[in-house]
Amino acid sequence: MRNQLGHLEQMTELSNVTVQGIPFRAGAHASTAGPYVILSFPSASALDVVLLDNPSGSRWFEGSQDVQTYHGLWNDARTKALSPVESRNLIALIKECGP
Repeated sequence: MRNQLGHLEQMTELSNVTVQGIPFRAGAHASTAGPYVILSFPSASALDVVLLDNPSGSRWFEGSQDVQTYHGLWNDARTKALSPVESRNLIALIKECGP
């Protein structure tokens, strides 16, 4: 796990990566139902899509209502998360406190 934390710590230094952790004290958030990916494209005419992966396969959602739901989940998680600097500090602290 220490190597994984080290890798995350390195990723925080990249300009195209944002790492934000959600501490337990923030309580539950809607994104705990499982992983998802929101794909956005630079073209104004391209619509966002959502990809869900689970043990039985992958599902794509393209409908605006579905995509909007996942944008809401993302915003909820992001607002409960620590800032990128706070997250990096927490990762470093956990990495140093481990066995």
